[in-house]
Amino acid sequence: MTAAQQQCLATALAPDSQGSRSTVGNAGRSRVVNIGFEDVTSADPTRIPDIARQLDAVNATGVSISVGRLDWIGFPSSEFKDWQSEEVARTGRDYVREAIDAFICSESGQRRTISLNIDTLLGRELASRPDIAGINAQGGVSKNWASISAWKHKGLTGRLERLVSDLILRYSPDSINITELMFPSYTFSEADFHDFQEYSGMDRWPLSADGTIDAGSPLIHAWRSDAVASIMSRVAKRLDGSGVQLTMDVRSPVNEDLRGRLDSGQDYAQLLEIVDRLNIWNFQGINSTGYFTTGQLAEFFVDQDSSGFGIEIGLWDKGGALSATTLEHELRLAEEHGVPHLSITPTSLMDEPAWDTLRRIWGSPVPAASEN
Repeated sequence: MTAAQQQCLATALAPDSQGSRSTVGNAGRSRVVNIGFEDVTSADPTRIPDIARQLDAVNATGVSISVGRLDWIGFPSSEFKDWQSEEVARTGRDYVREAIDAFICSESGQRRTISLNIDTLLGRELASRPDIAGINAQGGVSKNWASISAWKHKGLTGRLERLVSDLILRYSPDSINITELMFPSYTFSEADFHDFQEYSGMDRWPLSADGTIDAGSPLIHAWRSDAVASIMSRVAKRLDGSGVQLTMDVRSPVNEDLRGRLDSGQDYAQLLEIVDRLNIWNFQGINSTGYFTTGQLAEFFVDQDSSGFGIEIGLWDKGGALSATTLEHELRLAEEHGVPHLSITPTSLMDEPAWDTLRRIWGSPVPAASEN
């Protein structure tokens, strides 16, 4: 660790500190790399230091660190003991703190922004609590999505609120990011129907001409959007007065309806009344989130509200990871359109060609200004 890093850390991690005066600069733009949970908790002792060196090389202004899921968190906690990850239970390590300490300061002593990312999907808990699992219109049970009624009435929203409060007190991040909070299809349990009745006043689900549930009904979409907004509103209240920003990942549109992804409960205008910024997924290798290019998303959204919208480029692809050529194309579109808030996810899919691409596009690190 350099002397400049040590000085930066002493300032950035001090109680009630606002961080060092010098922050990583990239022409006034936010250029963030997302660190997935698989890297945060990696058993390879060289993994985190290697990523830290790459962050310096690509001039990243910030990181988004995964703290895990609601039922699989990356730090020891008496309150959340039942939901600690296997890695934490085995080692007792605070992987989130270790990641923050490794990434918050660049080699030249400049501070990066720290966002803590909470994944709201559930895995192991649905296996032990099948009553909270979402059910689709065909009766299929989800292995990852909890039902709307479970979020409202079985403690999930309250747990998310408490986790957010705990993260702020423990780590003083610059922002909290919520990801995967959506209801795309598994919203048709009996308990969900009662919630829909209360919302709509209807005594049955909207039906298609053939008598089956009309899962594409605008009323169902509005109900889902209301549910997501109500959860985020409760989370936002936990940030009041903290100075910590609240951001949220959202699916990108898959057609000309630019209101968002109402089918998943993500109404952009509704959510922007609650959060500081929406990070629109541009996952070119995934059909459900790769309909538009970075340039198109910038024209549709960022040009209209540059502080309210960011773009997140995902590296997932059917064959593994997005090619460096495709990544470079999307990155250059972001630069051409002057996208202020851009992130890349996840580090586990970033090979050397991907890092090389970031180095070329994001530029060389700017040395910290010397103090007189």
